[in-house]
Amino acid sequence: MKIKIVYLFFLLLIIGCDFTSGLHKDILRAQNSINRREFKHAAKIYENILRRKASKSIRIKIYYQLAEIYSVYLNNYKKAIFNLDSIINESNEPLWQVKALERIGDIYFENLKEYEKSLKVYEKLSNFIPRLEKQDQYNFKYAQSLFYLGKYEESNKLFKDLSINGTENSKIRSFYYLGLSHFYNKDWDTSISYWFEYLKREKRKDYIIKTKFLIANAYESSENLKEAYNIYYSIIGEYPNPDVIKNRLNSLYERRVARKR
Repeated sequence: MKIKIVYLFFLLLIIGCDFTSGLHKDILRAQNSINRREFKHAAKIYENILRRKASKSIRIKIYYQLAEIYSVYLNNYKKAIFNLDSIINESNEPLWQVKALERIGDIYFENLKEYEKSLKVYEKLSNFIPRLEKQDQYNFKYAQSLFYLGKYEESNKLFKDLSINGTENSKIRSFYYLGLSHFYNKDWDTSISYWFEYLKREKRKDYIIKTKFLIANAYESSENLKEAYNIYYSIIGEYPNPDVIKNRLNSLYERRVARKR
């Protein structure tokens, strides 16, 4: 799948290439290197092209291609961001500006976990004029960045708004994060309440099992041992690590027996 993504941009490069120059041949060499999974060699060829007098449109496409190679295949996020910043600095086209910012946001958020930086990127995208089609996604990522920075009060305001006004996915997932923020603040009852609202809407089985585990954990933390036991027991055959559930059940059983003595 990843190779196909890179191949798509290769086609865009070829379409915009000056066939009277040596660019066509070099771009083909780079793509052949990608097909052979020789990503460092492909990056070197593209960087050599950038040192020559390629047109701006070709340069922009090569910057993006390099960013994909460095981020997806070589795990060199610093160079990926450098090439994406080059797009922002050289292109006046809103489409490329947005594509570059989206990838920078993804890298800071997903790969580097640098949430202060992802926060700034998603703020730029949220405030982009004209308003972008993925506005809701940017708002959700912005709220998540705040959450992972431990700014629960600020993120909760956004998640509450998204749980009402967001598109389907962000609306559903906002309930999960609202529960998680209250869980981290040891407000067990509120976290449980949000998570039950989340379970009414979520359809992904792995998310449901994970959330039930957290609900059981919250019940256990609030000393509601019977409810905790019942929920742990309900997922014993589905949780990825059954031994964890068995240990929790044994611990709860012993605590309940001790209470009756």
